[in-house]
Amino acid sequence: MISLPVLVVAFLIIAAMIFVPILRRVILLLIRLAIFFAGVAVAAAGIAMLMNNETIFEKPSANQRIARFLTMNSAAASASGAGSVTCDMGDKPRLAAAAVETPALPAAKPTPAPKKHAAKAQADRGAEVLRTAVPIATPAPLNDVYPELIRRGFPGISRQKLFQLSQETINALGGWKIVKADSRNFTIDCLYTTPIFRFEDDVRITIQPSGEIDVCSRSGTARPNANSMLSSFPGDLGANVGHIKEFYEALEPRMDQVYKEEQDKENAKKPH
Repeated sequence: MISLPVLVVAFLIIAAMIFVPILRRVILLLIRLAIFFAGVAVAAAGIAMLMNNETIFEKPSANQRIARFLTMNSAAASASGAGSVTCDMGDKPRLAAAAVETPALPAAKPTPAPKKHAAKAQADRGAEVLRTAVPIATPAPLNDVYPELIRRGFPGISRQKLFQLSQETINALGGWKIVKADSRNFTIDCLYTTPIFRFEDDVRITIQPSGEIDVCSRSGTARPNANSMLSSFPGDLGANVGHIKEFYEALEPRMDQVYKEEQDKENAKKPH
């Protein structure tokens, strides 16, 4: 329900617009300017998303994508494709999650047989200990799954081969540049430069021993030492998700060719 002070203010504004022509013109001009700049901002955001090869009309939903593109300036591939995963550009490369070890429980001292209700209470306490000792990983919620961010894996191909093909893929992409390729950790640090405004984003690619390829992208404005005026804007308009999508889409045809060559070799070995 609208309160009395709000009604009074609205009445005064309407009265001023009716009886004070200059004020009416100023207010109408401000409204037009606000509509104009809002339209320009929406158009610019739409063009930026198209240039980033991204759209809001994909999973998980338009609202989810708009919120992410306006509030997050990094992205990272993961097993679940969760959009909430951020990019960690620390000095050490991102490693696969370590297996959770179950802590050993202290040996129970021999005690007399407990009564029925005491035995049930002891069993409940043991179950609670196990639940707290071994955390169970839960998948990302369905409203946070981005298909572009699902980590790609290529089993059966050596880590060195994947490392080489990843570098070849990056060198063939426009706007991408390899800054450092660490053959010991199988990590590739890249710099992506936008074609018009020359903004720079950081991309890190890590080849896992399992054959999975991690991709992590972060806007240049999100660097710790960034001093750009754009650093106050928390979003990236889909740029980092687009970088990950672009790399995977360029890599996959090369991997299909490698699998085909391997299959041809196996077929040649078979007796005719």
